[in-house]
Amino acid sequence: QHVDTQWLSSPSDIIAFRQARLNPVTAKEFQCFLSLRGDLLENGVLFWQEVQKYKDLCHSHCDEAIVQKKITAIIDRFINSAVPPALQIDIPAAQAKKILEHRKELGPYIFREAQMTVFALLFKFWPKFCKFRSSADSDKILLALERERSKRMRKKE
Repeated sequence: QHVDTQWLSSPSDIIAFRQARLNPVTAKEFQCFLSLRGDLLENGVLFWQEVQKYKDLCHSHCDEAIVQKKITAIIDRFINSAVPPALQIDIPAAQAKKILEHRKELGPYIFREAQMTVFALLFKFWPKFCKFRSSADSDKILLALERERSKRMRKKE
């Protein structure tokens, strides 16, 4: 669908990226890495994870009320947040509006377009993260990221 450069990556890169986001340690490291690069990027990782959980719920054929609660929780946290800005992930306003209009429709695809948009954005940062990760001791990645975050916070003050 997209004719952007991120889709020209090898299928193995895309698979590795998808698998890494399912690994809790790597996902947390990537989330911290992204937090240093933009306000909404970190939320993108969380959104992707929550949508995966939502899709798992749909495929498990659980009670419709539980599925609807999950839809509402995702929308309230990322699409129409009470905490400004209302849109807590980097997707077009039209995509957010479409999700809000279809929020009562159950099924695994309500967040599909938004998840693909977030995936494409996050994937742009994946090579930089891999390079950073390869240059740090595996047990000290989060510590290095926290130090970087502290430095940036001090500079802002």
